[in-house]
Amino acid sequence: MAGETLRFFARTHVPGSTAWMDKDNDLAYAPDRPHCSVDPAARIQHIRASYNDHVRHLFPGPSHRRLVTYVIRPPGADASGMQSRLRELAEEHGCRVVYDFTDTAACDLDRREGYAKALRMIYGGRADGLVVPDMATLTADYAQYERAVRWLGERNALLIPLIPETQL
Repeated sequence: MAGETLRFFARTHVPGSTAWMDKDNDLAYAPDRPHCSVDPAARIQHIRASYNDHVRHLFPGPSHRRLVTYVIRPPGADASGMQSRLRELAEEHGCRVVYDFTDTAACDLDRREGYAKALRMIYGGRADGLVVPDMATLTADYAQYERAVRWLGERNALLIPLIPETQL
């Protein structure tokens, strides 16, 4: 049987030929078949949930449950209402909020002082995660948000949004 397969391969395969790749591509990317695309929000929500589940599995007790809230507020506005909702959300997840951070404008992540302080607390081990109103609080760009999700997840930090990514 194996010898027969080798003889068939030797007869059909010409060195340097890529015809076999074209046949595979014709099958995989046939234009008459419907293509399936993945919703980026659903994909990122799955990544975030996987990281959060992993963190909860690694640290099942109450020791890894200190979170910080992060809110962007318009200049002169009060963020205490949103922060109290985020505190309630943290309690629903069995966590407690140890600090609240705010920024007054939605600009590039690198220029936000409150966000930088929140990340320093997580990186320094003084907090175990971040609670935010929604994905847009960090960024509206899926690639940047995924980098933030992965950064937090790789440091075993929770990321809990009030409004899930797929509901924006």
